[in-house]
Amino acid sequence: MPNLSLGVLSELTHTRYVIHLSDGKRLVLFRLPSIDTAGRSRANNESRDGWSYYAMEAECPHAGGPMEAAQIDIEDSAYIASCPWHAYDFNVETGESSVGIKACTFPVDVQEDAVILNYPENVSIAKLEPVSEKIKLKTPCSEPTAPADTVPTPLTAAQYLDDDATLCDWCTHILNTSNSEHKIELTAHLFSTFTKREGTSSPMTITRGGPASLPPTPPREKSLVEVRPGAMPKPGRGGSLKSRIAMLHALANIEQWAIDLAIDICVRFAEFQTSPDAPESARQLPRTFFHDWLKVANDEAKHFSLLRTRLEEMGSYFGALPVHHGLWESATKTAHDLRARISIIALVHEARGLDVNPMTIAKFRNARDAESVEALEIIHNDEITHVTTGHRWLAWICQQEKTDPVEVFRSNVRKYFVGGLKEPFNRDARAMAGMDGRYYDNLVY
Repeated sequence: MPNLSLGVLSELTHTRYVIHLSDGKRLVLFRLPSIDTAGRSRANNESRDGWSYYAMEAECPHAGGPMEAAQIDIEDSAYIASCPWHAYDFNVETGESSVGIKACTFPVDVQEDAVILNYPENVSIAKLEPVSEKIKLKTPCSEPTAPADTVPTPLTAAQYLDDDATLCDWCTHILNTSNSEHKIELTAHLFSTFTKREGTSSPMTITRGGPASLPPTPPREKSLVEVRPGAMPKPGRGGSLKSRIAMLHALANIEQWAIDLAIDICVRFAEFQTSPDAPESARQLPRTFFHDWLKVANDEAKHFSLLRTRLEEMGSYFGALPVHHGLWESATKTAHDLRARISIIALVHEARGLDVNPMTIAKFRNARDAESVEALEIIHNDEITHVTTGHRWLAWICQQEKTDPVEVFRSNVRKYFVGGLKEPFNRDARAMAGMDGRYYDNLVY
């Protein structure tokens, strides 16, 4: 096999990279902590400082899902990558799967300080692209420039909870946090901490019971001007800088509410049980439910940080324009029922994002705003996985309760979503997330 240099160890600091090959194919490189198995020697793909490197095809062999966004777990002393679209799982070293299909994997060697990919064809590396993972947190020197009476709340330190805090403690704390920078910082910390403790002897406790002190509406910074959704100024068509700022500002507001929605679903429904025909068959939500929604919350925090940063790069800031809390109104209507919450928030609102995102991206591309396009494409790709998460957990609940997820979804839309769904539908993106036309056809009225 030809040897392709991927770089030196000191340069490879991200945990995931997309490898673009000269023949147009794409692979994903995972940089993961070495699994400690006593009594064995260091493998060829391991570095001396405790990292292991794996390469596999970037498109899931089932339906083409983006494996660079895969969830990584450890099973039987091996790393398993689960596709974000339909949760097909693959051993990152062998490509084997529990569902019978196999992904292509490629050997990676660590030679001194170099990381070498063994690839069976005569190609070269066109680009090694780090996968966006980091949230863009502000520093004290990164405050936006704006009139003194309109600058958002000055930066202060976020308040962290003790190590024995439960998941519900953390979620309640985040929901009651008004400072947007603290909210995204704490959300990222919660997801990271919950994930790192999974599989250890001390996983994070979900809840200790008792009611949580949830706010009727999560508070916002006093500097924000809030209006009704119908009173929002029209953003225009993206042809001017002012119009593009308005569009990004509106999206940033949506992403901040989306953080709260994903956090809220974890704490509000922490003690949810399915309702099968036989009461003794009722099931609590598995821990993977909470991991999946914390991943969504972490993504939304990343999205808000990308948009907030881009606004500042364009000479504005988040809070320069009015905002609304229309999304939270849907959360209030569905606060009593997890099935309704997933149906309306994940499979209506998030799915609508899949419909409109390509048109929004096209407007920014026509304006030659490449930086905004890059951020919006990250958001769009992540949101496909969010709709997948909603579809997966509604289907899981319906499987336990022996109901039809399509009918449950359609019934909830008729009950809790005013005005009907809007066309056009991005049928390809919706299908990637598991939603075929049975879910939404004939719900436009």
